[in-house]
Amino acid sequence: MQLELGATGSITDIKKKAAAAQRQEQAARERLLQAERERAFWDSLAIHVAAENAAQVLLLLRQGEGYLRHLKTSGDAISEVLEGIRLSAEGRARDAAAALGRDFPAAVRAAGVEIDSTSRHPQYTFKGGFLRVDLNERDLTATVAARDGDQTLMGMDVAPLAAKVKSEISRIFDRPLQADALLKSIYTAYIAALRAEGRPEGEEVPLRRITNRLAKNLNRYAGDEFNVDLARLVKSGELTIDDKRMHLNHTRNQRQGMLLHGLEEGGYVGLISFRKEARS
Repeated sequence: MQLELGATGSITDIKKKAAAAQRQEQAARERLLQAERERAFWDSLAIHVAAENAAQVLLLLRQGEGYLRHLKTSGDAISEVLEGIRLSAEGRARDAAAALGRDFPAAVRAAGVEIDSTSRHPQYTFKGGFLRVDLNERDLTATVAARDGDQTLMGMDVAPLAAKVKSEISRIFDRPLQADALLKSIYTAYIAALRAEGRPEGEEVPLRRITNRLAKNLNRYAGDEFNVDLARLVKSGELTIDDKRMHLNHTRNQRQGMLLHGLEEGGYVGLISFRKEARS
């Protein structure tokens, strides 16, 4: 028995309702995202006001300027409270900045971190230049960035900044090297890159192409950690997998290469290959 599912007009009406429901769903998702951003802003602001991180408070207020302008226009009384907080934070942050050339190195050393001897205020480096901190005294901000890693912008408050340096060094360097797993991951990405281009095994592949594949394949990938681990792997000499040895070659193109930690004198590594070892 064939069911009559309705005329064409009925189907059109149903599709219109489905499209309207989809628009409502999308609008609800956008409102939820906006609410989550606002909640994150107020949570973070509360934390840093309580901790008296004046420079971070100023940074948060600056980053949320559009949202706060909307609150002021709508007559929200919180605007006057925030203006008082901003003025107080500005004075405290400027006073702290004047002593940062003394206080920041002292806080970092107290945290057990050694500053590179070549560091000069307002630029500091750690671990032979691998981690860099740039202080912007005009904006009262600090940029923390590791080689081949993400960049973090934060307020120029001594305690959080010293803690960030310590945590970054711990994250990057205080890890055991899983040499076999790393070598296998690199080799797998290398073979995949060659097959994608229809090239034979043994030919050189740009190292950045390998790191891009690793970033897609691994659940957790950090370029700065890979840099350090690859350097450790090279230093270990354990470079053979399935009777094929990993070879790294250099490049003059700094954007395409990697300057491996502890191997900087060798220049930028830009090409990688795996070739069968010669039988003796």
